[in-house]
Amino acid sequence: MLSDDVFRDNLERTLIKLEKWADTLTDCAAIDIAAGRHYWRLSVAPFTPGACPFELLIKSDQTFSLRLDRETYEDNPVDTFEFFSQLVNAIRAGRVERIETLDSATRSLVAIETRVELSPGGEWIGHRQIAPRAQRSSDVREERRTMRFLPFRR
Repeated sequence: MLSDDVFRDNLERTLIKLEKWADTLTDCAAIDIAAGRHYWRLSVAPFTPGACPFELLIKSDQTFSLRLDRETYEDNPVDTFEFFSQLVNAIRAGRVERIETLDSATRSLVAIETRVELSPGGEWIGHRQIAPRAQRSSDVREERRTMRFLPFRR
């Protein structure tokens, strides 16, 4: 964890970058920025069907939460501030995949994974387990369905 002063200084520079980034997208997305004493929030709803809507919430406790389409990943640690610029640029470019894992016998949803390709070879992955592995037999076969999101501009 960073000291409060270092965190606030880096956060301020990052928020300026993110707000400038948001200003460049007003023609292709509805954007809402809100801030409070303990948080900063960016909500982006692209006008292009099939592009990934998202909400980024950066909190003063050095964590962030991220909603990508319908999936929410809360209380992730802020490891590096450059991550946020890479993240929003990757989402804007359509480098987001939603991967559903299904039980092939019952067709029931087992897990959802959201991947964002930040750079070649670098990615951020959010994961949500739907059915605990203990409740499934060990010989269950799984199928995966991947939905790829589109860029904000086409």
